[in-house]
Amino acid sequence: MKAPARVWAAVLAAVLGLGSGSGTWGGEDTDRAGRMLETMNRALRSLDFEGTLVHLQDNRLETLHLVHHVDGGRVQERLVSLSGPIMAVARERDRVTCVMPDGHPISVKSQAGGNLLRSDRIDPALLADWYEFLIEGAARIAGRDTDVLVIKPRDALRYGYRLHLDRDSGLPLKSELLDHAGEPIEQLMFTALVLNEEGADEGESEEAAQERTGERAAPDGDLGSSRWRFEPRPAGFEPILHDVMRAASGAEVEHFVFSDRLSAYSIYIEPDAAEGLDGVTRIGAVHAAGRKVAGHQVTVVGEVPLATVQAAVAGVRPSEEASR
Repeated sequence: MKAPARVWAAVLAAVLGLGSGSGTWGGEDTDRAGRMLETMNRALRSLDFEGTLVHLQDNRLETLHLVHHVDGGRVQERLVSLSGPIMAVARERDRVTCVMPDGHPISVKSQAGGNLLRSDRIDPALLADWYEFLIEGAARIAGRDTDVLVIKPRDALRYGYRLHLDRDSGLPLKSELLDHAGEPIEQLMFTALVLNEEGADEGESEEAAQERTGERAAPDGDLGSSRWRFEPRPAGFEPILHDVMRAASGAEVEHFVFSDRLSAYSIYIEPDAAEGLDGVTRIGAVHAAGRKVAGHQVTVVGEVPLATVQAAVAGVRPSEEASR
């Protein structure tokens, strides 16, 4: 079943960061994990670096080049494919622009959660209901020593992660997306890294910039003036963003993001269109589900298990229907 262009763009937004190793879990170590993740967060918000990466999914290997720059606390990233069809993905703050192989650009809001090369804070204390944090020893990646941290899901509604964090800088040099049994689904790994420590930026944070410009995600549980409701929905996922976009046809598209503070999925609602996804599809670890609701096309996309997008799309309904 053919997925619409918006689904592909959302997939690329999620794949700016992904999640190898064995499928075994270690012992929980939340305090140390918190310190490691805080170091990673500071590194991604302050350091300039670039490097070559390999991305493995569904037995397909891609080579990519990433440039990561921080200016005044604002993170900018550009990811370019070095093998296969030419494709580029750029991120500045919460906006991801994907240039497809045919040269057509698509811009979407990046999802909160799931993306490991993102600078949002990961706090184990806030994730304890849904994840365990485990230390798995050490490894060497791209000629650098790393410590291995595993984030294990407590249920089958979200994926886990194995992160190899650079011992010197804290940067994630290898990440794996894990299923509920701890087996890798996707892998992303640096093979070469150039770190510009002289360019370290301790400027305005992205949160501060959002406060200054008024660009803030909707608070938990606040769907603003939307006439849509999402009940029931997958456990632990709360609304964190609601905005309105324009499709190429000029039609208004409502966009919602739901997150458990680490994993996330997007919901797009637009007037019924012939190209809309009806059923489910998968691209790597990203699942999508779509159906028609009250004369509208509803599409759910996320780097989450199939059951999660199916539950999410089933719960979408007009607010007047939800109130009956």
